[in-house]
Amino acid sequence: MFRFLLKRILTAIPVFLGALLAVFILLTYIPGSRLGYMPIAGNGDLLDHLFTLFHVPANVFTRYLRYIYDVITKLHFASGFHHRDLSMEVLTRARLTLFLTFLAFLLIVLIGIPLGTYAAGKHGRWQDHLISVISLVLSSIPPFCLAIFLAIVFCVTLRLLPVFGMNGPKNFILPTVTIGASGLARTIQTVRANVIEAMHRPYIRTLRSHGVKERKILFNHALKNSMIPTVSIIREMTAEVFVSTFIAEWFYAIPGIGYYLIQAVNARDYGVVLACTAVTAVLILVFGIISDLLYYLLEPELRHREVSHE
Repeated sequence: MFRFLLKRILTAIPVFLGALLAVFILLTYIPGSRLGYMPIAGNGDLLDHLFTLFHVPANVFTRYLRYIYDVITKLHFASGFHHRDLSMEVLTRARLTLFLTFLAFLLIVLIGIPLGTYAAGKHGRWQDHLISVISLVLSSIPPFCLAIFLAIVFCVTLRLLPVFGMNGPKNFILPTVTIGASGLARTIQTVRANVIEAMHRPYIRTLRSHGVKERKILFNHALKNSMIPTVSIIREMTAEVFVSTFIAEWFYAIPGIGYYLIQAVNARDYGVVLACTAVTAVLILVFGIISDLLYYLLEPELRHREVSHE
């Protein structure tokens, strides 16, 4: 397992550096950007010595190296800019974004998997059709439209929940639903399809012939053997959930990293844009590594292949 985890981390590093390089180059050549004037000199650190030794000119790649070096060694996102406490600001907001994302995944897992399994157990009945229609509707509505609909119904019409701010637990309900709705729908559909397929396998008929209760067959056997594709689909929706988080933060005025990023784009504050991009890329990669690790633990063939290579 350690070898698999190390391999995923080593694979994630060039992905992170490549994504940040693409954003850095794009922001450098945007008209009016200050990134093209960012100094490459630090405070006499190792990178300064290397630049001096090799007589490196100031260009987009050396500026990128300076930025990456400061981020990795000093956790300093404001390289070449005059932001005070930018690192602390971004990391504080990232915690709120991470919490919202965690709540969304909790919604997806704790509701999507049981509902999908229940729909498979009621295959062909009205309960199955109702859950299928609901999941289809949720997967068809864009997050921003869903946020408007939820605000009109629960905030304006029924006056049950607040619209903006973070004043208490109620403020997290609508953003969590907005973020997790699409992933919830895909999880229900994936679990339902895989459990229905598993229920037609020979070992299920054997369990029925031995008098095992249908509920136990459904949740203890069919669902267990359907978890691998379910984890796979949850892994694929990581970036989508983060994009939905940014939309929800902007709509509900939640001071997370997505809200901060959109404000920075509107203000053409590219130092903040880079910092938010770097932190967001790390969070997406970490979520991807965690889901890959779960996939590894659930997939015996992958573990056996890893052991055979050692």
